[in-house]
This record gives sequence, C-alpha cells and structure tokens, in this order.
Amino acid sequence: MKIIESNEYFNAVKEYFAENKEPARIYRFLLGTLREDNYKLADDLLYRSVDTLETTEDCIRFCAGAEIILVLCSEPTK
Repeated sequence: MKIIESNEYFNAVKEYFAENKEPARIYRFLLGTLREDNYKLADDLLYRSVDTLETTEDCIRFCAGAEIILVLCSEPTK
C-alpha cells in the first residue's frame, strides 16, 4: 500500500470526484496527474484495477476488492 499526503492532489481528486463517481476512472485520473508531474510511481500501482473508493473528510482509499492499493490524504495541518 502506498500513502501520498498532498493537498494539491487531494483537492484535484475531490474536484474530479464531484463529476465522476467511477472508482477506476478516478484512480486513472490520479495516476495521470502524478505522471504529468513526474511523480515516481511503482509498477504495481500502474497495473492495478481499482473497484471501490473509501472516503473520509481528509483521505481517499483506492481499493481492489478488500485490499487497499493507495491512500491519498490531505496534508495534516500544522
């Protein structure tokens, strides 16, 4: 499982989520955004299928079945 803490990516995904509710599409959007920013992604993240999202106020969990693949959180307030 990979964890990313970033207000920028979290807010972009939240905004995209408002228009698109399909978990796989949201996951592809995030991966595409990360790649555009030259974020180093492990191969296992690139070839996974996400079928559900678990959301809280400050985190989004991308899941394949019962397995959490990626957790995207906003940065903690200091």
